[in-house]
Amino acid sequence: MSLIYLIRHGQASFGHENYDRLSELGRKQSQILGDYFARSGVVFDAVYAGSLQRQQATARNVMARISTGNGKPPFHIRPEFNEHDTFSIIRAQAPAMIREDASLSPAFESVFTDPRSFQKIQETAMLRWMSGMSDIPGVETWESFTRRVQSGITQVMAENGRRKSIAIFTSGGAICAVMRMVLGLSNEITITLARSIRNTSVSLVQYNDQRLGLSFFNSSAHLELHNQPELLTYG
Repeated sequence: MSLIYLIRHGQASFGHENYDRLSELGRKQSQILGDYFARSGVVFDAVYAGSLQRQQATARNVMARISTGNGKPPFHIRPEFNEHDTFSIIRAQAPAMIREDASLSPAFESVFTDPRSFQKIQETAMLRWMSGMSDIPGVETWESFTRRVQSGITQVMAENGRRKSIAIFTSGGAICAVMRMVLGLSNEITITLARSIRNTSVSLVQYNDQRLGLSFFNSSAHLELHNQPELLTYG
């Protein structure tokens, strides 16, 4: 039996010119997770991250806090674990959404700078994207995205074999794609899960002979132990 720790990146920089950077709080969250792993005796045989800056920075912050007596585990960059391009999806869905409901137009004007506008628009845009009924040329489809993530998981399983402990630093959408694969979830339930995944939360899946099973989902115990609500974020 092998273990795959699916770890969401720390808080990114929503509303800034470059979203794909950890905020100061995101750096703190990832350091707290590294300290938690170190105290818990968690060690990894291999570490993976997508090619996004926020994913790699989270991985490096976490791994810097873990003592590895036998040297650091190999660190692999795999774009299969990149997040879908949420901003491009929203832009692509915007014209049709406004045609169907003109009252959404003001929210679109501030969708990438105001968290409330983003939340108002995101779920509907994502469900349209996931349905496959509103695919836009040049924007990765939901089916392509889930196949990409599933391919990455399959490769990790093949490369590491049995009795291994593996960390994958990725994003909320990719984690949800794995949950969909493991549990056979509908698109509607999958998008509901996506809203709940906290920054630097840990989901654990186990595999044996190509079979995947869920051990736990979206644990943020490392943050909750500090009793500081501001550590619990979703962006």
